[in-house]
Amino acid sequence: MNKKRLIYTLMSAVMFISGGILLLYFFWANGYFAPPKEVPVQTYEQFTYPSLPSEIEPSVIVTETIDPNMENKEGQIKNPVNFDELKKTNSDIIGWFYMTSPYVSQPILMKKGNDAFYLSHDATGAYAKNGSLFVEYTYNKDPFNDPVTMIYGHRQSDGAMFGNLETTINEIDISADPQYIVIYLPNSTKIYHIVATICHNNTHILHYNNFSKKSDWDKFFNNAYKQSGKGVQLVEGEKPQYGDNVLILSACLRTDRTKRFLVIAKELT
Repeated sequence: MNKKRLIYTLMSAVMFISGGILLLYFFWANGYFAPPKEVPVQTYEQFTYPSLPSEIEPSVIVTETIDPNMENKEGQIKNPVNFDELKKTNSDIIGWFYMTSPYVSQPILMKKGNDAFYLSHDATGAYAKNGSLFVEYTYNKDPFNDPVTMIYGHRQSDGAMFGNLETTINEIDISADPQYIVIYLPNSTKIYHIVATICHNNTHILHYNNFSKKSDWDKFFNNAYKQSGKGVQLVEGEKPQYGDNVLILSACLRTDRTKRFLVIAKELT
């Protein structure tokens, strides 16, 4: 009896070891144990201006460069972006987005006939998981002149696009330390003052709100300014009023990808 049990135990052990060896061979043969291949990282070196002069940083533009007594502020702002060269690369580039906290300096894209194209394509039009910063032609046919323009960008874990937007702005008291966004356009430059950060569900804001109607405008911004809690900042006395030119940045909320983190800014006039 003991001999049979010993033989059975030995056979079981052999089968178990053999099975383990076969399993290891399967993983090895299919490359599971191979060192990970380096995936080329898409950069925007050919578009980025890493040495942007300090005088065009948003806070400096507002506090030093612009003379509030002059009616035309745009003429006082230096535009370092060569749009002629950019459009040779991709005619879908409509502007350049620039802010310092977090540091984001990227082209803005828009694809007529395919609003979602730049969710997964870079500024050259090539496939890229980071996508690009983009606006939707269906809802912003005259971007940055429409009552509300929305710029979308992925919240990438490596910080790409709007990856650091939520965490960085949440660390700043935007009431005590005003933050600005500069939008460089081929023929003009616009500066926006960040007046609110809120959380929002994933319903399409521009589809369900016609901001050319005062009723829709008031409903959206009144609801926005009723929010409270983590991630919500509301600059007192700066709620967008009907007739303002507003920019909204949209990225996935860190704690819930089914919701959106919105940065609301209004153009300085």
